[in-house]
Amino acid sequence: MTETAKRKRKKRGLKLKLTLAVVVLAGIGSGVYFKFFSTPPVEKFAATRVLKGSVVDKLAETGSIQLVRTVEVKSTVAGEVRKLPVEAGDEVVEGQVLALIEPDPTQSLQLYQKRSAVDQARIRLKEQEQDVVRRKSLYERKMLSTEEYERAANNLTQTRNQLRLAELEVEVLEAKANLTPEQKHSDLKTDEIKIIAPIDGVVIRRGVEIGEVVASGLSSFTGGTTMFEIGDPSQMIVKSEISEVDVGRLQVGQPVEIVADAFPDTTYRGRVRWVAPVGEKKAGSTLITFETEIELLDHEPRLRQGMSCDVDIVFARHDSIAYLPAEAVLEVFPEDQEKTQEKVKGQRGRLIAYLAPAAAPPTDSAAGRHPAPADSLALDQFTEVELKTGLETSTRTEILGGLEAGDRVAANAQQLRDKKTGKIAPPGPPMEND
Repeated sequence: MTETAKRKRKKRGLKLKLTLAVVVLAGIGSGVYFKFFSTPPVEKFAATRVLKGSVVDKLAETGSIQLVRTVEVKSTVAGEVRKLPVEAGDEVVEGQVLALIEPDPTQSLQLYQKRSAVDQARIRLKEQEQDVVRRKSLYERKMLSTEEYERAANNLTQTRNQLRLAELEVEVLEAKANLTPEQKHSDLKTDEIKIIAPIDGVVIRRGVEIGEVVASGLSSFTGGTTMFEIGDPSQMIVKSEISEVDVGRLQVGQPVEIVADAFPDTTYRGRVRWVAPVGEKKAGSTLITFETEIELLDHEPRLRQGMSCDVDIVFARHDSIAYLPAEAVLEVFPEDQEKTQEKVKGQRGRLIAYLAPAAAPPTDSAAGRHPAPADSLALDQFTEVELKTGLETSTRTEILGGLEAGDRVAANAQQLRDKKTGKIAPPGPPMEND
């Protein structure tokens, strides 16, 4: 290696050492400065304002819409379905024909037999009346004993009763078959039995098709075939299951806000109609619930039986009052009670909030005036104030005294108190640094 190359190499090594020395000294100097001369960042805490609005104490539950009045329609005679002029969803009126049934031949034969019994009873009655007239004439001429005359009169009374019974049996069978006046006085075969609507309403369900054979609803063995289910849409309720924890606050007549899942943008009015006197434990659950019925006050044709909905049972509501978010209000107890963590049942502590100084109103900074106030403040800027509260919910607390609308307070009172007392603060709104 030449002498010139050695000198160049030596110069490069010297420059590298100088550069490293400068970097090390700069690092040491920065550390000393930040340790002894720099100002640590100031913790800041989020603030919120006392607002005016509504505080609503309510219970949120779910339920399903049901009709108050539903009727199952069954045939009074067994037979084959021949016509079905209505479908599920159709509106019907009382007395409207829902179906035509060709009756079982044995039932038609039973009607004929009863009609024949009526005719025979009428013939016997006529004969008995004539016989009594003859015997009365003989009895008046002393040609017939009293016993024989009374026996004839008794037979006449018995025959009249038999005729009335037979007529009633025919009337019952004809009513069961829904016969027209013409069919009642006709000797022709009864080949069509009408099934009529017992109430005005909507056909919720149709349980048969043309050609099916239905059993009589008067049968004690089968209970009959349900042909239709008709509901009255003028009265609707929401059925909900309320936990035993909340049922003690329920009262008949309490207002309810109802939102159907099918129409989330519409709120319907309701009120508590009935609360079950006995709770029920569902299978697979340890929770006891009470069935509750809520009357729908707003009649809406779009609502249908079976729709799911959310219900808010309103226990109390205060409008146009000062309130704070629940997190901004803290309940504190005496120091000895807080240490033992023993709270007397029913006893309440002091309710406090941390008030921030009044902020200057937002103005135009370009004109040389104050800018808008910050949303977070240092710890020493908050002052504890005792509150008088009213209605309290899980999200809002009504402020009756101690603060006024527009005042600023710490958004998380628990976090601020823990910081002031030196405790480890639970998770809350993030702190900000300068």
